[in-house]
Amino acid sequence: MYRFLLMPRWLAGHVLLAVAVVTFVNLGLWQLQRLDARRDHNALVTERLAAPPVPLDELLATAGRELPALEYRRVTVDGRYRADGQVLTAPRSRDGRPGPQVLTVLQRDGGAALLVDRGWIPFDRDAPTPAPPAGDVRIEGIVRGPEPGGIGDGDQVARIVPSQIAGRVGQDLPDFYVELWDQQPATAGAPLPGAAPELSEGSHQSYALQWFTFALIALIGYPALVWRTARERARPAGDGDGDRADPAERRADPARIP
Repeated sequence: MYRFLLMPRWLAGHVLLAVAVVTFVNLGLWQLQRLDARRDHNALVTERLAAPPVPLDELLATAGRELPALEYRRVTVDGRYRADGQVLTAPRSRDGRPGPQVLTVLQRDGGAALLVDRGWIPFDRDAPTPAPPAGDVRIEGIVRGPEPGGIGDGDQVARIVPSQIAGRVGQDLPDFYVELWDQQPATAGAPLPGAAPELSEGSHQSYALQWFTFALIALIGYPALVWRTARERARPAGDGDGDRADPAERRADPARIP
C-alpha cells in the first residue's frame, strides 16, 4: 500500500521534508538564543544604570578600557569644553521631530580629551548651533561605545564614531564617548540631554514560535498527504464517480440495469 513512497519523487520529498523541519527548528532555536542574549544584555544595562555614578578615571582604573566593561556605566567627568571642537550628527528623531545630536570635545582635568554627546536640538537650518558653556563644568552621563558604520563625508557625521571624529576636530579621542545626562553648571534650553535607553526583548519570541509552527505544519501536512495518496492508490479500479456508466450506455445494455 505504501510502496509508492520508495519512488524517486517521493524519496526527494522525504529529503525535502527532513531538511525543512531541521531548518525551521534550528531557526526557532536561534531566535530563542537571541532572546536569551537580549535578556542578558537588558539585565546588565539595568544593573549598571542603577549603580551610582563614579569618576571616569576611577572607572578606567578598576574596569580597564575594554568597551564591554565600560559601556552603560554611569560616570562623572570634570573639564572644559573646546568651543572649536564641535560637530553635529545627521538629523535623528526625538518625540517625532528630527534634529541632530551635538557632539563636543571635553578637555578633562588632568586627563585626555573626551567626546561628549551634549544632547539633541530640533532641526532648524537658520538657528545657530548652541555653543558649549565656557569655564569648568562637571558632567554626568553614561559611557557609550562607537555606533556601527562610518561618519561619512558630509558636514554632519552619520554615526558617532569617536576614532573617526578625532580627525574632524584635530584631537585624539578614546574609542568611547559619554552621553550627557546632567551638567553643572546647568544650561537652559537646548541641547536636550539624553535619557535612559529603552530596553525591549524585540520580536525574537514571536519569530521563534513562527519557525516552530512551520515545522509543525510540515510534520502534520506531509503524513496527511501520504495517507491521502495511499487511499487513492488503494481504491479499486472502477470505484468512484468518475467510473459510473453513461446513462445512454446503460440503456443500450439492459444487463447493466439493476
